[in-house]
Amino acid sequence: MTTRKRLACSQLCAGMYLVRILDSWWSSPFFLHRRLLSSDDVQQLLQSGIQEVEIDTSKGLDAPPDVLPDEKHWPIEEAFADHQRTERPPLYEASFNQVRPSGSPDGKGPECEYQKQLIRLRGDTIAALEDLFDGVKTGQAIPHALLQKTAGALVENTLAHPTMLAEVMLIEHLKQFDPTLYSHVVDTALLSILVGLQLQWEGKQLEEIAFAALLHDVGFMRLPLNLVQARWGTMGSDYSLLQQHVDIGVMLIDKNTTIPKEIVHIVQEHHAYLDGSGYSTVPGGKPVSDSGTLLGLTDYVDELLAVRNASGSFPVALAIRRVYHEAQKGKFPKRFVEAMIRVLGVYPVGTVVQLSTGEDAVVVKQNPELSVRPRVKIVRACTGEILKKPEVRNLALDSELKYEVRITKVLDSPDPSINFREIFS
Repeated sequence: MTTRKRLACSQLCAGMYLVRILDSWWSSPFFLHRRLLSSDDVQQLLQSGIQEVEIDTSKGLDAPPDVLPDEKHWPIEEAFADHQRTERPPLYEASFNQVRPSGSPDGKGPECEYQKQLIRLRGDTIAALEDLFDGVKTGQAIPHALLQKTAGALVENTLAHPTMLAEVMLIEHLKQFDPTLYSHVVDTALLSILVGLQLQWEGKQLEEIAFAALLHDVGFMRLPLNLVQARWGTMGSDYSLLQQHVDIGVMLIDKNTTIPKEIVHIVQEHHAYLDGSGYSTVPGGKPVSDSGTLLGLTDYVDELLAVRNASGSFPVALAIRRVYHEAQKGKFPKRFVEAMIRVLGVYPVGTVVQLSTGEDAVVVKQNPELSVRPRVKIVRACTGEILKKPEVRNLALDSELKYEVRITKVLDSPDPSINFREIFS
C-alpha cells in the first residue's frame, strides 16, 4: 500500500512530511523539499501560489479522512529530481525568479528576504551533501547524477545573486562557531563559481568547477573523524595521513565510471600549487589546469576562514592579504586573486576597521559602485566605549554627515568583544 498522497496546499498542516511540490521548482520557497513541515513551512507554501503537493504519511501526519490519496502512484524520486524545469532558460539568462522571498510570488520584496532565502539555500545544500555522502562512508558509489544537479542548481542561483551570495557566505562563516567539512565543501563550490564568473568563464566550465568542488574533499570520508575535525592544527604523521585524502578521493570518484575524467583531474590537482608547493600529483607531469588552480585557491581561502582560535574566526581581510602575498611569490595566479578580491570586496563583509573619526566598525555590506566606502556598523566610539546598540553608517553617503568619513585601518586581530551573531542578526 502506497504511503504517498497528493494534497492541495490548503489541506497541509504542520507535522506532515513533504516529498515534493507538483509545480515548477522555481515557484518553490525551498531549495530542497523533503522535510517535516513546520507551521512556517506551511505558511510559505500557501503564500508561494503552489496549488498541489505530495506527502508521505509513513514519515509524518496523515491527511484528514475526507482527503483521499490520488489513484496514480508517484515513484520515489531522488532528492534533486524535483528541481528540474520543463523549459530551462540559457544559463546566463538566470533571473531573480530562482530564489524568491517568502510571500512574494513576483520576486519583489525587501532585500533581507532574498538574503534569508540564500541562507536557506546554502544550509539545505550542506544538509543534502551530508546525506549524499553518508553512503560513501560505508562503501557506496558516489551519486553522480545528484551531485551534478546540485552543482547546476548552485551555478544558476549564484548567477542570479552573485554579490548578495558572496555576502551571505561570509556572514554565515562569522556566525558559525563549528564549521563542518560539508559547509567547507559547499562554500568552496560557491566561491569557485563566483571567482569563475569574474574570470568570465562560461556555463559549462562553471558547472565543472562546482561539481569538482563538491567532490574535492570526498577522500576525508574514509579517514578517522577525529583527524578530519582537527585537520587545521595537524602535524607530523597525522598530517601525512591527511594528505592522502586527495588520492583516496580520486580512487572513490574513479569507482563511478560515469563521472567525467575532467572532474577527476581537477580534484587531483587542487593541492598542487603553481610554485611547486602542495602535495597533489598532476597527471602525467602536466601543468596545473586553470580549474585545478582555481579550486586550489578557493579551498585554501575557505580553509583560512574556517580556522578558529580563542578570539573567533580568522579575519577575512587578513586571509585576502595572505593569498595576495602568496600570489606575489607565485603560488597562485595574480589575476585569480584579483578576481577573488573583486568578489569579496576591498573590505570584505565582516572586516573590522577603524574610521577617520577614530571609531571602530564592522563592514556589513558592500557598495558595488564605491568599493572603498562600504556600509558599516559602528561598534566602538572614538572614546573606546563599546556601543550597546551598533550604529549603521553608509560611508558612500558623506553628504549626510557633512564631512568625509573613510576607512583608515584594517584591524587584523579579532576583537572578542564583538558579537558577530548579533551584528548580522
